[in-house]
Amino acid sequence: MLNITEIRIKKINKGDLLGAASICIDNCFIMNEIKLLNGKNGRFISFPSRKLKNKDIRKNFSYPINNETRLQLLEAISEEYDKVNVEE
Repeated sequence: MLNITEIRIKKINKGDLLGAASICIDNCFIMNEIKLLNGKNGRFISFPSRKLKNKDIRKNFSYPINNETRLQLLEAISEEYDKVNVEE
């Protein structure tokens, strides 16, 4: 289980894109631009990616390697997003 020490949310609300999150793990590793999206089966997250040279495909350059970690991140980011929306 990850020790997420900080989450920052940038609200966007454009179409299915709800916002972008930056997370800090163990006060020593930061990952930026994790997108929070609203899909037909509920919320999901998309990790930073880049377009491959001379190709029309994108490749994630950081991502969780198991579903448990992905779900932990989704839950934490969703909770922070909801908290930010209530405060405004």
